[in-house]
Amino acid sequence: MSLNLYEVLKNSYAFQKKQKGAFKNQGYVYDSNLSNDNEQVYYNPSQRKLLFSVTGTHNLRDYGTDLWLAAGKLKDTKRYQEAKNILHRAKQKYHISNATLAGHSLGGLVQYIGNRNDKVYTLDKGATIGQKIRSNEKAYRTSGDLVSVLNANSRRMKTFKNPHIKTGNFIIDSFNAHSVDNIKNSNIKI
Repeated sequence: MSLNLYEVLKNSYAFQKKQKGAFKNQGYVYDSNLSNDNEQVYYNPSQRKLLFSVTGTHNLRDYGTDLWLAAGKLKDTKRYQEAKNILHRAKQKYHISNATLAGHSLGGLVQYIGNRNDKVYTLDKGATIGQKIRSNEKAYRTSGDLVSVLNANSRRMKTFKNPHIKTGNFIIDSFNAHSVDNIKNSNIKI
């Protein structure tokens, strides 16, 4: 049974108590030992599937990480190293070589920590000049989103129409363009 990208990304911002109950109906079990506020690990034992989601910017420390990302130094950050380490541990624990990785905004760092066998899904990921979208990644963005604008013209990027271009206020429209809720009705299966 497949998962919905919107639900996975929205869940990554939820409190851990709510995260623990997510995706049970699809056979996934939340791994409390590996999961935290930044990364969530789910395993489906009957299908032998690993889901790894990474939360986007959601606290003050993350703004510093965003600056490192903009400077092309994301791999030098604790946030990157933590996600890479937890994914590695999860794959070892469950004896999995291919996982499904999902991330929004800063959580788009999943594109770097996954291997060729992983299926990677990103929404409005933070981008730097010259950044490429890998062949195993399904990349999505919303028009008007400033965080992902440097990937906007990539041939592998799918851009959704911004449902918030109603106010005529560039700042508000851009802020709203970065919301996970913009793909709520898109029904993207992962």
